[in-house]
Amino acid sequence: MIALEVSLGERSYLIHIGSGGIADAKLWRRHICGRQVLVLSNATVAPLYLDTLLDGLHGLAHASVILEDGEQFKTFDNIARILDALARLGANRDATLIALGGGVIGDMGGFAAACWVRGIAFVQMPTTLLAMVESSVGGKTGVNLPEGKNLVGAFHHPAAVLADLDSLGTLPEVDLVAGLAEVVKVGFTS
Repeated sequence: MIALEVSLGERSYLIHIGSGGIADAKLWRRHICGRQVLVLSNATVAPLYLDTLLDGLHGLAHASVILEDGEQFKTFDNIARILDALARLGANRDATLIALGGGVIGDMGGFAAACWVRGIAFVQMPTTLLAMVESSVGGKTGVNLPEGKNLVGAFHHPAAVLADLDSLGTLPEVDLVAGLAEVVKVGFTS
């Protein structure tokens, strides 16, 4: 596992890249603030990794929200579900939200974390190549409106990003190609 630092002064964070990261609770638990954790995932990713992640949360108050998979579910109705779950958990300013999934989950998790009591910590655990190289870094969050994508959002940097390369083995080829295209684009523009 390698770690890269995004240097932003007080808002600096680490990006961990390697295999086995989701199962390595010792690695990611150090980025959890407080004793309350909400895990956000989707119906595609949760059956693959959620139980492993929840096993690492022993001793903490935790809950999970599982959304349907897809860009069409990046809505305020689902943001309300996430915020309701934080309320039921009794999440305070020291709570942490973990976004376990692709870019949609990361965007919505970051937005909900930015909104809850004016900002709580969140940890990005991207499970697609596109999310690993683009949406999980930089602090961009967002929600779609019928009028367009990401019309509502906030910049809210994660406490950490954990890119577990093992999750790429479950991706359909079209998602790998989309991620590789982003890698090439970033390479050309850097």
